[in-house]
Amino acid sequence: MSDSTSSLISERNVIRLRAAKLSLVVGLLICLGKFLAFGITGSSAVLSDALESIVNVVASSLMLVSIVFAAQPADEDHPYGHGKVEFVSAGVEGTLIFLAGLLILGQAFREIWLGPQVDNIGMGLWLVAGVTLLNAWLGWHLIRVGRNTHSPALEADGHHLLTDVVTSVGVLVGLGLVGLTGLMILDPLVAIVLAAYILYTGGKLFRKALGGLLDEADPALLKHITDTLEENREPWFIGAHSLRVRRSGSHYHTDLHVEVPRYLDADRLHDIHDELSAQISEATDSSAEAIVHFDPCRPRQCRRCVMDPCPKRQFPLECQNPLSFSEVTREDENLETGVPVNTSLE
Repeated sequence: MSDSTSSLISERNVIRLRAAKLSLVVGLLICLGKFLAFGITGSSAVLSDALESIVNVVASSLMLVSIVFAAQPADEDHPYGHGKVEFVSAGVEGTLIFLAGLLILGQAFREIWLGPQVDNIGMGLWLVAGVTLLNAWLGWHLIRVGRNTHSPALEADGHHLLTDVVTSVGVLVGLGLVGLTGLMILDPLVAIVLAAYILYTGGKLFRKALGGLLDEADPALLKHITDTLEENREPWFIGAHSLRVRRSGSHYHTDLHVEVPRYLDADRLHDIHDELSAQISEATDSSAEAIVHFDPCRPRQCRRCVMDPCPKRQFPLECQNPLSFSEVTREDENLETGVPVNTSLE
């Protein structure tokens, strides 16, 4: 790994850690503000919002721990690094959001059964509005930092906070309607609507984290890598297949088969490997570990090979098609016939 790449990784780790600490501190302040608002109003909807803020604080604590752990370098026991823990953190956060939604539903139905009662609506509105603005800023900040530093945990926490903002806006609308109409039943009804949205968001976050843990393919990323390879394509690049990418936190591990002229020596192939690794790092905007398997060309590929002069050519060039997503991601194939090889386990 080059010094510049190591410096970039170190800088991103510092930025991620700073954002995680900020999330925890601000999350505590927001949680306290919402419980103060509940104490003043007695609103079921405000309590729902406050309960979700407890989840925010717990999730931020888990995120901070996961980011510290994920920043540890690869070792003998974890040769691919520790970045997967960020997906665990995001999955736990999604689960906690879902549980918060269930708690909110229970509280809302309880209020409907016993009869809702809301007091001091004006002061409650001001408190909730203030912490909502703070929450919105923090959520957007975490998403931006998470995307820039390739941190799924920070992105998940940012989306979680924006979900909290939506629920808080719903609380404000609910309290406003209660104040205007005097219909107390609107308060738990708003809480039920918000709970449904929270349940949906929690399930979506959990699904995304599970995909990361199971190395689910990212078609958009694979397409971007394919386009980058095509833009930098040189005459020796006859074709490619079996492109696979797995993500470990902010790091990407890539496998790729590249068809090259069979007379290239080991030194040239080593240089080509470094070139392709740099291109993949550029496409993922991160440190990418690439393992390139070189397939020596066969006569059947002469018609789409632009190497000139070529001492092994048996057929004239007809046309070299640009690399396509379907071509680069297709299965491994028989070297002689080009027939796909099924590598899945029976």
